[in-house]
Amino acid sequence: MQFVKLTRDILHCLLKQGYTIIRSASPLSSENPSWFPDTISVEEHLLWEDKQFKKHDFGFEGTHVLIIVDALEELREEDLIGEVWV
Repeated sequence: MQFVKLTRDILHCLLKQGYTIIRSASPLSSENPSWFPDTISVEEHLLWEDKQFKKHDFGFEGTHVLIIVDALEELREEDLIGEVWV
């Protein structure tokens, strides 16, 4: 396994492998955050605000989450920054 540049192609590959999110503990101000793929259940995704925001600190110093499907629908290639562990 290794870190690779975060791209739309990498997000597609992660989605095909069953991952639904990527997480990072890097500060939001980081120019090259490190991301780690993860999976959450559909129920957890639907109750995201109720469950996840209570379990995690999503502030500038906490865990940051990018939902892969949302990123593919909303973000351009140039908006993706960092490296992901694959």
